[in-house]
Amino acid sequence: EEDTQVRVLFDDDALYIGALLLDSEPDGIVDRLVRRDEEGEFDYFEVSLDPNLDRRTGYVFRVSAANVQADRYVFNDTEQDRAWDAIWESKVRRTPEGWSVEIRIPLSQIRYESHSGEQTWGVNFSRRRLSNNERTYFSLESRLQRGMVSQFGILQGVEVPGASRRLELLPYVLSSAHQGPSDVGDPFFGGSEASARVGVEVSYGIGANFTLDATINPDFGQVEADPAVINLSAFETFLRERRPFFVKDARTFDFGLSGMQNTLFYSRRLGRSPQGRAPAGADFSDRPDAATIVGAAKFSGRTSSGLSIGALAAVTQEESGQAFFASNGTTESFIAEPQTQYGVISLQQDLNNGASQIGGIFTVLDRNLPADGSFDFLTNRAFNAGINFEHQWGDREWALQGFFAGSWVQGDSTAILRIQRSSNHFFQRPDATRFGVDSTATSLTGREWRLQFERRSGTHWTGGVWVAELTSGFEVNDLGFSRSAEKLDAGFRVNYREIVPGAVFRNYNFSFTTFHNWRHEALDDAFSFSSWGDAHSAGWYSLRVNSQLLNYWNINPSITIRPETVSSSATRGGPLMTSPGSIDFGLRINTDRRQTLSFGANVNVTQGKDGRGDTFRTGVTLTARPSPSIQFSIAPQYTSQTVGDQYVTSTDAVAFGPTFDRRYLFADLDRKSVSMETRLNVSFTPDLTLQLFAQPLISSVDYVEYKQLLAPRTFAFEHFTNEGVLTDANGQLLCQGGQICFDGEDQHVDFDGDGIVDFSFRDRDFNQRTLVGNAVLRWEYRPGSTIFFVWQHRQFDRVSDGDFSLGRDVGSLFGAPTDDVFTVKFNYWIGL
Repeated sequence: EEDTQVRVLFDDDALYIGALLLDSEPDGIVDRLVRRDEEGEFDYFEVSLDPNLDRRTGYVFRVSAANVQADRYVFNDTEQDRAWDAIWESKVRRTPEGWSVEIRIPLSQIRYESHSGEQTWGVNFSRRRLSNNERTYFSLESRLQRGMVSQFGILQGVEVPGASRRLELLPYVLSSAHQGPSDVGDPFFGGSEASARVGVEVSYGIGANFTLDATINPDFGQVEADPAVINLSAFETFLRERRPFFVKDARTFDFGLSGMQNTLFYSRRLGRSPQGRAPAGADFSDRPDAATIVGAAKFSGRTSSGLSIGALAAVTQEESGQAFFASNGTTESFIAEPQTQYGVISLQQDLNNGASQIGGIFTVLDRNLPADGSFDFLTNRAFNAGINFEHQWGDREWALQGFFAGSWVQGDSTAILRIQRSSNHFFQRPDATRFGVDSTATSLTGREWRLQFERRSGTHWTGGVWVAELTSGFEVNDLGFSRSAEKLDAGFRVNYREIVPGAVFRNYNFSFTTFHNWRHEALDDAFSFSSWGDAHSAGWYSLRVNSQLLNYWNINPSITIRPETVSSSATRGGPLMTSPGSIDFGLRINTDRRQTLSFGANVNVTQGKDGRGDTFRTGVTLTARPSPSIQFSIAPQYTSQTVGDQYVTSTDAVAFGPTFDRRYLFADLDRKSVSMETRLNVSFTPDLTLQLFAQPLISSVDYVEYKQLLAPRTFAFEHFTNEGVLTDANGQLLCQGGQICFDGEDQHVDFDGDGIVDFSFRDRDFNQRTLVGNAVLRWEYRPGSTIFFVWQHRQFDRVSDGDFSLGRDVGSLFGAPTDDVFTVKFNYWIGL
């Protein structure tokens, strides 16, 4: 242990911290440069504050030995918002005895109770010494006890003004140029264009506890590109929020539901891609990439009684597009997205010195739909609401928590019918016993709830058990995000950990988890085991091990067993279908990340039963730090997958009685993909950094053999033979010598064996080559004020090959059309 000395001072404007970090081996102090707020391997000093002494929320300010700043907002005692940014100052100095740090935190950057006289704050100081991976605390954060803020120490005698002046303005000016591929005759884009815009963000402190944030014409040009994905499922892809205005204080509006990523409020709905389409027959069209956010405002803070309040309002304007008809040379305007208003209110009340909490959220969406009915497929109003609670006792060792959420959407019957038939509802399922399509309905309601009991702290054993329910009408995707279908849910988790180093391991833990979902049809005969078996829709048994060796290598094996279930989504609204079980083996290994060169590897093998399909996935991550200011990493990934139940389409061209007079077509699929995420971070100074990101993705998808489902609740198929010869007899397509014929683009199926084609569909084979990336040069030329130089790059190519050839596909990728956006953004922080 090395001594650390800390001094704290206050005046009417700021909090001052001075720390002397003694080190018996000062040459071993690591002062690597990284971008502000980036994690890394270096020595640092950290001060944590709980100004309200609520034992749940706080602030963390970190300074590295290279004077790189990082700050975070802590909520719910353990969770950290790393996107939270404050404007503060720091200086460091190397000394023969170690190093020292000075910090100035303006009181305007934190929220505290507004009253005169002495106050008591929660506080902690910590230090990391990389040479021996040691972290020391003023008040120990025990690894055997859950919580962070609740373990802070006490800082007495704090005297700060009852309210600090807090008015911040952040105006910006932006200029951008776009170069990309264009089509001959396209009147809207000739290969290049330029644009400019201005806007402002305003933050106003209302007393010491509340802040009003607003933005007019916000810009998100410096945001990193979303990763490339290929989605063959029935469900939407979740994309992480990256836009600064919505990332800031985002935790205020968190209301998580059961299931990963599901939430009542999903901020990426604001400014979403327009949903309107150009009129039929248009040769070229032009529409915005995203709905313009005219303005948005947030109000947030906390009262002295422990009530946290958050409110958000935003308006996106009506977006118009243009369509060009080459036949007569005319241009026609169309609505691409209606004007939309959004609102969110969140309340959280702390109880029992922060050990307990009760809260709620209410969201509303209102669309101004055009009167001509062109957007009747969208709801005109949507409301989500929820209440949640958490109660901890026994020094926060035990906890009971839960939530109840409800949804209500309203619109034309066209909109409600679209929701009923969507992938997380499938009301049209022909064998459903508890719901069905109502084509006249103009509203839809539903609920979701969850109750969970946990042991959160203990020397070795922790765990939890839960029950939950989601009803068929629960729909939050206008302003929230959910991919879950109706279900009854139950499960439990057991953890064992050892943190005392032994002969081999520095620490390790085991986690066993099992959960199971059932459709509500299990209640049709609630006392029958077969009823619950037929309604079993999801579940697994999973054992995971996380371990660290004495040399700081991490080894994490896992095994997951999925039993046979019955899927309601495999047929995309058709009858139930069996989903065979599988077993999954995984292994991740990471070397000591403190070293100049570190390495990580992962492998995952899934073996499906009864022809469900197998997956082999592997990847490595290589990270190099050739100098204290440069970090480079590459992470190639390879996936090889076979799928035995890839949905293709359905038809009633020739009735098939066993599956309710429709035929459900599937394919055996062979999929291969290679990607390589690459990052280069160069820190010239703590305030001047360059970040480069690139991700090439090459994927082939080969629909090897097409087939038809033979009966509901089975995994039995009729495989179509591929020896057929296609001929055209006086305009009538014939498929002779087989059940399916291929003409190079389409597949033609003869269901009844009479040689006449009954149904045709596009062949699904494809190869996709994508390269996305960006480069961001960021200079914080004064505290809070920055200049960004941004290059965003995208290449995309898709062909109907289906076979995987790495050399050919890499060559095709780099020969694909390029789309580039160059942006310069200047903003200036004004604090009054």
